Amino acid sequence: MNQAQTVDANAAPLRHPAGLWVLIFTETWERFSHYGMRALLILYLTAPIAMGGMGLDKMRAGGLLGGYLLSIYLFSINGGQIADRFLGAKRTIVLGGLFIATGQLLLQVKSMNGLVASLVLIAIGTCLLKPNISASVGRLYSKEDSRRDGAFTIEYMGINIGATVAPLICGFMAEGASFHRFLNTLGLNSSAGWSWAFGVSGFGMLLGLLNFILRRKHIKDVSQPEGTVEAKPVSLPFVAALLAILVGLAWIVVSGKNWPTQLLFGAGAAATLMTVVQMMVNRGMVKIRAQAVTASGATEEHPTLTKEEMNRLMVVFMMLLFSISFWFVFQQAGSTLTLFAKEYTNRVMFGFEIPASWFQTVNAFLIVGLGPVFVWIWTKRAGKFPSSPVKFALGLFFAALGFFLLVPAAKMARPTPADPIATVNMSWLMGVYLLHTIGELCISPVGLSYVSRLAPKHLTSQMMGAWFFSLGIGAYLAGKAAGFMDSVPLYQVFLIAACIALGMSFLLWFVVSRIINKLMGGHS
Repeated sequence: MNQAQTVDANAAPLRHPAGLWVLIFTETWERFSHYGMRALLILYLTAPIAMGGMGLDKMRAGGLLGGYLLSIYLFSINGGQIADRFLGAKRTIVLGGLFIATGQLLLQVKSMNGLVASLVLIAIGTCLLKPNISASVGRLYSKEDSRRDGAFTIEYMGINIGATVAPLICGFMAEGASFHRFLNTLGLNSSAGWSWAFGVSGFGMLLGLLNFILRRKHIKDVSQPEGTVEAKPVSLPFVAALLAILVGLAWIVVSGKNWPTQLLFGAGAAATLMTVVQMMVNRGMVKIRAQAVTASGATEEHPTLTKEEMNRLMVVFMMLLFSISFWFVFQQAGSTLTLFAKEYTNRVMFGFEIPASWFQTVNAFLIVGLGPVFVWIWTKRAGKFPSSPVKFALGLFFAALGFFLLVPAAKMARPTPADPIATVNMSWLMGVYLLHTIGELCISPVGLSYVSRLAPKHLTSQMMGAWFFSLGIGAYLAGKAAGFMDSVPLYQVFLIAACIALGMSFLLWFVVSRIINKLMGGHS
């Protein structure tokens, strides 16, 4: 009897297993670490050197931010493989937490080399931790358990508590005038606020990691029995591809002028290509093994995928394409929307100037407030309209509405000779975050649940990595979008993103969802 069955038999129908709360607490602090830095990174990169920043222009800063976000999520595919094939989910989560904390604390080094080293460590750590925590949540429930969608939404609410608090604390330390005055009274330069903010993010990750280590007994490893490691042969094509990738990456780093961005992008591309090659090699090995088993008449320990499993994987990969479109719009919260808040929004309220980074708490705060509503809705509508693909389409639709709302605000905020510092009321941004939060609650927790339900058991962590891969592509495009704010009319940046999201929403709702329904035998 597996753990999910034990929970169902010995607990009240709506009671969740203890392991869920362990994972949620751990991921809450990991998200505190992540969102604390994400709220500040574009501001830190563009802040003048005299103010403790890196002094980069928006094009370079946007490219670096995009490359960092891309690497975080592209590496997630390999994080799933490492857990599934070698270390197991628990050990991989612990290792990832240590990498993240080290990277956050290394941000104290005030140099471009130190910054890049920090971002690479955080990217590797996130790839190890994030997909395996989400996969572990899914493993706590059977595929037919009605609590599954609710559990992922509860997880989403929990981690957004950390996402709500992090920008407030870290933003106050980095941008708060009163905190800077306090530092000056201690004989510290106000620019040290950046170091305090990044240091607190690293401490949060260490706290979450300590909780996981002390209470890990409540977690069922999603990959393999504790203490077992399955040896896997290394093929010549894989080694050759790896060497070619490393040589190409070295050439990019040496020849590129903007080498920090190129390094992050190249690392993410290397992770992706290695994953594709390894999957192709694994598929050939499985076929050879299956043929050998058929000839000998022995029982097959590693069966090939059934037709139903192949259909399910096709559905997952189709949904990932639409996921990219959504995250391209949504992840601009850390790039274009943060700069819009900094430069084009009137942030003074009751004589107090609100730090630009604080606006990123709005989304997390709304998720905590609206999450229970969506848990109730999805529970009531389980097995009815809307299906999971239609929920995705709704998420894209609300993402499009958010940026359509921002188009007139961007037009009004354009500087003119008569008003070179034109700004708009902060209510415009509040409306965007409200619409985007509704869209996120239609896609993200539902998508995590959908992927964990459709993925074959032995590919659960890898498919979770594929989900975060799509998020990474969208986040990279979102980061690059910030680079066009000085060269393209601002309203056009938002208008193009809104049109892309709206078009993909209609395509998924009216065309692709019907294809998915056929592949799933009418149970999408």
